[in-house]
Amino acid sequence: MFRTNHSIKLLFSVLALISLNLQSLLVVRANDIIASDDVVSGSSVFVFRESRKRPQERAGGSVSLGGSKKRSYREKVNAQIAAARKKKADAARVRQAAVAKARARERTAKLKLSNTLAAAGEKQMESGDIAAATASFRNSLKANPKNVEAKSGLSEALTVTGMTTADIDENAAVPYFEEAVKLDPKNEVAFTKLGEIHDARGRNAQAIVNYEKALAIDPQLSSLYLPVALAYAEAGNAVKADLYLTKAEAAGVAENDTKFARGVLLYKQNKNQEALAVFDQLAAAEPQNGAVQYQRAVLFDKLGQRDRAVEAYRKSTQIDPGYAPAWFELGVIYYNKGDYRNALNAYQAAVKADYSNAKAHANLASTYRQLERFAEANAEYKIAADTIKDDPNLYSEWGYCLGKTAEWEKAADRLETAKGMSSTAEDESNIGWAYYNAAQADKAAGNDAAAQEKLEKGKVSLQAAVQKDPKLDAAHLNLGSTYNSLGEHDKAVRSLNEAVRLHNDWVIALNQLGLAYRGTNNMSMALNSFNRVVLLDGNNVSGLFNLGSAQYASGDKNGAKKTQARLRKVRPDLADQLGNIIAGKAIEFGTQKLREKIRIPGIPF
Repeated sequence: MFRTNHSIKLLFSVLALISLNLQSLLVVRANDIIASDDVVSGSSVFVFRESRKRPQERAGGSVSLGGSKKRSYREKVNAQIAAARKKKADAARVRQAAVAKARARERTAKLKLSNTLAAAGEKQMESGDIAAATASFRNSLKANPKNVEAKSGLSEALTVTGMTTADIDENAAVPYFEEAVKLDPKNEVAFTKLGEIHDARGRNAQAIVNYEKALAIDPQLSSLYLPVALAYAEAGNAVKADLYLTKAEAAGVAENDTKFARGVLLYKQNKNQEALAVFDQLAAAEPQNGAVQYQRAVLFDKLGQRDRAVEAYRKSTQIDPGYAPAWFELGVIYYNKGDYRNALNAYQAAVKADYSNAKAHANLASTYRQLERFAEANAEYKIAADTIKDDPNLYSEWGYCLGKTAEWEKAADRLETAKGMSSTAEDESNIGWAYYNAAQADKAAGNDAAAQEKLEKGKVSLQAAVQKDPKLDAAHLNLGSTYNSLGEHDKAVRSLNEAVRLHNDWVIALNQLGLAYRGTNNMSMALNSFNRVVLLDGNNVSGLFNLGSAQYASGDKNGAKKTQARLRKVRPDLADQLGNIIAGKAIEFGTQKLREKIRIPGIPF
């Protein structure tokens, strides 16, 4: 038996270190609570802002010609803009003599230099040296910012560079086109290409603006009528969509293509059966058109015919394995069914086909989270967050996954970001959870000062959490655990009793409460708490270990041995450690050794 207060305090510090505090059977609730499963940091919980299986949202039937149709229209557009560029080049050559005379008459040195550089740029453009031409035109404008020929030439050079860049990375091409139209507001080619990029990314408003600017400059760009009609249909503007469809028909656009657009318009007008009839006709006429199958699937989905929707989405991907929208929708369906393996395959295909789809990356991250592949989840959350800047759920889930890979300070940072967007009690509680666990990592590394600092930060967040929502049981538990780590055991008792009051018979809270009572030398209440744990869960290793050690500390050696026998059936290694305590041995356990030897795997969530 330990006979001194010093020995009892030493024992308590060991017990606090190796407390195992597993997750008990949790009450079903909107905000799911997940217990940490690490030996050292097993006395805190993360609370999801909503359900951890929050359903993912469909893309809403985004419109896309898809596959070969899209390529065909790109070719038509490119052919027409190539003709427009040739027309401009011919006109420029016609006026070259007049331009040359004007340049020859220029007497000011800077203006003369500007004209010389502009002329050099034009020759470099003709020879195909776009980089050199770009430099010449820029230098020309430095000498004379009002040089119209230099502005026009630089705009053309940037357009060519943008088109080359777009073949590799459309997003990287945008700045070239934007600068091109700023230099030359009559550059219909750059406006067209901007429209295409926005269209491909589902940014209908921007696509329409740029397409219509191109058409205002050159009304002969009839290949744009159908894309504009589809963009207006997607935006819900039936009048404008019909106007451009009529123009497309008058311009001789293929009947099946205009019929496709009519079907989309019917779908957007909620005329679902009529739309389905149109796409069924198109499917019979063009059985290898993946976009048609995709639109059929969207309609089946909307009509509640989920099996037929899945079949049509699959058919779309079989026809065109690179059809990203169909893969995305399949991912949503599988995820919401809890079929995470198939959801994973679908989202991986979606991001492969369209890497810029941030929502697909976010959904893939959540799928990895469900499969407990946390490092891969973190990588996908990072990609998604480069575009999605305003979703607190994304940052909260990312913080959770970073915690699962023991990147606690990064976890705290992401959770702080989520709090900055909404500042809920759940966010404050989770920040406290991250700081608590970061402190345990610091203690394991022997950095007690850093641990103390993080515990104090966590305490502030957790106090804010219980003020915002006094009924948030997770916040009371985490606050109690933090108080225990700070040695403020009286406060821990109050917080943990409140957690148990709110969440009746919560095993993890009862374990911590027992430790808090031990910290106040109230052994009878500590024994009550630990006995309650093992009554609720006879195989709870935390409860058995803590009960046995508390029995021994209170003088009940026989009871401690009986508890040790029960513990041996579920965790022989911990039973041996308890046996050492019962034998009266002074034992020092290093945190790292505990992490290596006593880890609880496989807590379900």
